[in-house]
Amino acid sequence: MPADNVANDTNGGLGGWGVVLLCHGSQRGASRDECSCAWAADGPRFPAWCLGCPNTPVGLREAGHRLAQSLGGDAEQVIVSCLEFLPPHPPEAVSILARAGLKRVVVAPYLLGNGKHATLEMDEVLEDIAAESPGVEIRLAQGLGADARIADLVRDRIAALPKGVAQSQDGRPVGILLVKAGTQTRYDDCLWLKELGNWIEHGLGEQYAVSVAQSHYGDPTMAAAAAELIDRRGVGSIICAPYLFFPGLILQRNVLGTMGQLQETYPDIPMSVAPPLGVDDRLVQVASDRVRAAQAES
Repeated sequence: MPADNVANDTNGGLGGWGVVLLCHGSQRGASRDECSCAWAADGPRFPAWCLGCPNTPVGLREAGHRLAQSLGGDAEQVIVSCLEFLPPHPPEAVSILARAGLKRVVVAPYLLGNGKHATLEMDEVLEDIAAESPGVEIRLAQGLGADARIADLVRDRIAALPKGVAQSQDGRPVGILLVKAGTQTRYDDCLWLKELGNWIEHGLGEQYAVSVAQSHYGDPTMAAAAAELIDRRGVGSIICAPYLFFPGLILQRNVLGTMGQLQETYPDIPMSVAPPLGVDDRLVQVASDRVRAAQAES
């Protein structure tokens, strides 16, 4: 990731807080061919609702800048770091802040799930940071998790589709298939995701039914969630809502690929895919609140 992943430097390192916005990263960029709108594309044309989502490096950099603006004087520097693929990795990110004179750093996981990256790997990350920067006080903020503001954002992404897509068919409810990136079941029971799905369903109203799934690796699977919506809840159509930040390999290969298989399995059920979450101030505000909570810990 380019050097401008340092989002702000307001006070020149006067002993205040630094923030590492810790993301997963991606091994490649993305184009619209890897996004939801490509699944609905008519030949070379993309639908009018296409949001033109940024690729991962650009999107994360924008999220970092927005977080710096949101925190204001509560953070002297915000730097974006990734667990995989995109530098700087967490120990180097904290070293950058330490060299700028900051002795207190909040590591804020900008992660949508509670799986291996947010649990087992996070302990390893903190150990590596402590070894690299022993004189820096490190506090770990909570991840994004289930939050009503994120549920509101998912509803907006569903609403971005044409009105006819998001309306019930023959009086039957519209099924919403909320899909997160896959994590092995032993690392994430997805109870938080089910809670988020309940919030989304409640906000959408009685003409909608929401079921949650993982894109790969663990339960619940997309096939099982689709079967629940169709066989048990009697939906007349399905909208897949990717619980992902940006286009890329997981969206293209796992989510859209499985949606193609589901459409073949249920040819009489119209299916569509909403845009991913992208960069949104509600996500940033959740991260900002998590950082401030970590700072306030005694």
